[in-house]
Amino acid sequence: MRPISKTIFCIYTALSLFSCGCGSDQTNKLKPKEEETGHLKNEGNAIDQTNPTLMVFPSDALLKRLGCIKEIKNQGTTSYQRDYSKSCIQDSELKFVIASVEESFSKIGYPLENLEQQLKQITNENAMDAMESVSKDTRTMLMNTARPDFVIEIDYEYAQDPMSRNPKKILNYILTAYDAYTNKSVATITRADVGKGNENASLAALISLDLNKNIGNFQKQIKERFSDELANGIEITLRLTTEENANFKFSDECLGSENYNDWINAWLKKNTIQSTFKPVKNTDKEIKYTNLRIKPKTKTGQRYSAFDFANDLKNDFSKACGAKATNRTQGIGDAYLVISGLK
Repeated sequence: MRPISKTIFCIYTALSLFSCGCGSDQTNKLKPKEEETGHLKNEGNAIDQTNPTLMVFPSDALLKRLGCIKEIKNQGTTSYQRDYSKSCIQDSELKFVIASVEESFSKIGYPLENLEQQLKQITNENAMDAMESVSKDTRTMLMNTARPDFVIEIDYEYAQDPMSRNPKKILNYILTAYDAYTNKSVATITRADVGKGNENASLAALISLDLNKNIGNFQKQIKERFSDELANGIEITLRLTTEENANFKFSDECLGSENYNDWINAWLKKNTIQSTFKPVKNTDKEIKYTNLRIKPKTKTGQRYSAFDFANDLKNDFSKACGAKATNRTQGIGDAYLVISGLK
């Protein structure tokens, strides 16, 4: 081989090795080594992790001030239509406030579901439902999509102090944690006159700084509730009704043995944690229970919700009593079955 050709060959070979990552420690900087990922492996399913999953929402009071919530009355029942996407547009700082709250929890190891990302995920579902004239509450859809263990609601006012001539603003905020299944409040932080002496900081920065100082007890209360759920089961409600024209009564006998309502009570004793449930209504056309404790996950480690519980009851009830039932559960904590008759 000629000297010049040999030189060119060597340069080409070296460049080829460099481009494929061979013989160089500078390539694939973003690719972690196997020993660097070993400590990240989970022992089980995601629900086995120490901390519960959280999702941060603007409160209904904040939505109302922003003109992003409508009250709807239908046959004596009041419901609310929430427009979370509009709220982020109406209040330019809301997105940053939510991110600041999320960061405060992320620092201490809490897995989070982001409101904005979940809203994007259900956009197509909303479009399809609109074409089919299906009305669904946005919050319910968000909860069913993300399935957080706890909801963190933020309410704040950032305005000039009415008692002072100083044009600088002060911050008042409330942070409330709710059990996503029961909507019961489990922890609260209420802070007033935040930002005095630090008036030049942004709203998000003020919340972040103040929250980091006061989050300890808030976190502890959430952990205690989550520990209780892991040990004693998730708390849900259960409602069974009959269709208006169904030839079916809960007081009738199930295939010539016990009454339907007695069969359901016996099933609940076997399928709730420590037979924990509270009957609150028992008529021929409706049965309702509160404070049911169900398992937080399946044997394979998957999350177990009110919908799953209602499905299990529906299938067993159909097999044992020959009843036709439909699972109309929407919320993650409110199981609902409708009986249409016998097979």
